[in-house]
Amino acid sequence: MREFEGTELSGSFDWLIPPSKSHIIRWLALGSQSIGETIISFEGVPGEDSVSMANCLISMGSDIDFGDDSWLVVGSGDGLDIPSRTLQCGNSGTTASIVSAMSACLEGDIRIDGDNSLRTRRSDGLCEALSQLGCGISSNSIPRIISGRISYGNATLNRGETSQGLTAMALASPNLPHNISLKLEGVPVSEGYWGLSKKICSMSGKDFYVENENIKLGPWEVKAPALVEINAEESLIPMATLFSRIHGVEVRNNVVDKIGGLKSAIDKLIGGSEVLDLAYASDIITPSAAIMAIGNGGKIIGCGHARGKESDRISKTVEMLDAFGMKSVETNDGIIVPGGQIPCRPTSPVLTYSDHRMAMTAMIIASKTGGFVDGDDCVSATDPEFADRLQSICENN
Repeated sequence: MREFEGTELSGSFDWLIPPSKSHIIRWLALGSQSIGETIISFEGVPGEDSVSMANCLISMGSDIDFGDDSWLVVGSGDGLDIPSRTLQCGNSGTTASIVSAMSACLEGDIRIDGDNSLRTRRSDGLCEALSQLGCGISSNSIPRIISGRISYGNATLNRGETSQGLTAMALASPNLPHNISLKLEGVPVSEGYWGLSKKICSMSGKDFYVENENIKLGPWEVKAPALVEINAEESLIPMATLFSRIHGVEVRNNVVDKIGGLKSAIDKLIGGSEVLDLAYASDIITPSAAIMAIGNGGKIIGCGHARGKESDRISKTVEMLDAFGMKSVETNDGIIVPGGQIPCRPTSPVLTYSDHRMAMTAMIIASKTGGFVDGDDCVSATDPEFADRLQSICENN
């Protein structure tokens, strides 16, 4: 639990956003299966989700050298191995999905686990597809045991709750035992992340196409670039925006890696759109609601799937705003937020439910109002330097 005194700020500040975990995790997945070496270069400190992915791959036989500003991934070329111990995914749902799909390409039993928060999340679409492909799946939640390998050629994959299943299958496909066909069902969400996965696969030698809601996957040789440079995490821009607006100060960010869908939503948020459709950008719902509350208000729609994140981000965002004296109304797929609200110091610790985006938003608001924020340590999943950065700015102004 962290206590904030509350402070008044003025001037301008550097707000350095950490390297994009979405990019790092995908490059780790392909770099570990490549025929050569790949240097993943970045500025700042990668979040624990990226470290979890790297450690899982090391357990599967990958060679990764951790440097201060880059990681060297030595590709296996001929595939990964059955790990001798449980694959620990920490708080990373993306990691759990990808290593589950990778495990399904190996002959043996592989146990996958994570922290208490990750254990509450389900991967129904991916797990049901792997089961249809002939794998033994002990649970759609974790801990789960994957008993590989894939033996059938056709399955249905629901992508109506998350794009992680499709991303996982594409990134694991270099080591598929044979060609498979996936029939895609459900209205797609978070399409920008699938677009990112396709782009990184294309840069490594394989193009993927969805035709008539079907995608064909098969084994292929990964030729990842020798050097990839990772910019900052785009989905954390709203955190910097919230800090800027709640304190009335200017912030300077480093260069971000843009993801389709996110950029459009963030531009509309910053521009003051009254209706914010987050179907492709549900990760930013919590800071967006706070920005709307202290601004002109509005309505967030299209992100019912945000209920399946680290927390139910719709209901818990409403609860968190209420703790700071700000009103909002939960809907089936979003939040209605009245504008012109002034946050006040909470009378009891603000709960964040081990959700790093919830915790970051609460800590930024508390830096203005004061108060206690519970579960602040979870922010390291994405931004290990967040708490120190925020404290330094507030104490040294």
